[in-house]
Amino acid sequence: MIIPAALLAQSKPDSTIRQKYIDSIKHSNYPYTFPAWGKRVVKKGIDMPLPAGVMVNYFTGSQLINISDLQVGFNDGPLVPLNFIKFGEVKANFQSVSTRFDLWALPFFNVYGIVGETFASTNVNITSPINFSSTAKFKGPTTGLGVSLGGAMYGIFGIIDANQTWSFLDKIDGAIHTRSYSGRFGHAINFKSHPDRNITFWVGTSGIFIGRTTTGTIQFSDLNTNAAKPDLEAIKDETAAWYQTLTPAQKIVTKQIAEKLLDKINGLDLQNASISYSLIKRATSNWSMLAGGQYQLNHHWQFRSEGGFLGGRKSLLISVNYRFGL
Repeated sequence: MIIPAALLAQSKPDSTIRQKYIDSIKHSNYPYTFPAWGKRVVKKGIDMPLPAGVMVNYFTGSQLINISDLQVGFNDGPLVPLNFIKFGEVKANFQSVSTRFDLWALPFFNVYGIVGETFASTNVNITSPINFSSTAKFKGPTTGLGVSLGGAMYGIFGIIDANQTWSFLDKIDGAIHTRSYSGRFGHAINFKSHPDRNITFWVGTSGIFIGRTTTGTIQFSDLNTNAAKPDLEAIKDETAAWYQTLTPAQKIVTKQIAEKLLDKINGLDLQNASISYSLIKRATSNWSMLAGGQYQLNHHWQFRSEGGFLGGRKSLLISVNYRFGL
């Protein structure tokens, strides 16, 4: 994502300093190749951002999700549908550190690439047939590509952004392909004494779409759970009433998992036991709201923060952007 704090921005000539700054832009010789038509735009007295940038981002947040079509296998055995399991709150927590490289190819069109590292965990609460929760942790590299379209006039700006990322997390087979779309509308306030310095505020909305079948394998040694020992023993001894209603395949895999969870609780050797799984994971709502702000020290340095809320999502983005000519 990218916010054009100064893109095509003009402030009303309410001060002699500002007017002199605009006049200096009109009479300057734009020295860069990008964006295309940059020389024409500058001759109109329009203050543009430097064309290229390197941004370092820290992103953290959580998202409530729905799980469906759960299938589980024990030690790489065949996957068995566990449609009798009822889920309570399921929350994905995530943090990422990334670097984004961007270029204004046209005065209103930006392209960028992303590389970074993602750290995630999923807290799963099961309410039936027994109550327990578990947490699985994941990490891995992330890459992505995106484009932005935007413009501004008299300090008011609007921008739409679209990107795609691919995260390669351990314990999950294949890449997680995420599509993100966002729109922002805001206002830039220039400092009268420093025309290239401003503070920007904006509001907007963001949509994130994953919608894929997730498959993978988790070692029991990496699985944290608060399952009650009596409930697990009832499964192991085949005395739980609900256990009698399962299919033969469901009984086998459920008992195998319960036995290994008991071994974990009792501190016994798990012998590299693992759970294979397949499920569909979707956000409870694809869309959330955004609000953020940015301080531009000068054409080279920008510092911003943005929060996401509603739609079962909470997020915080903190970034530093360095821009340069190209």
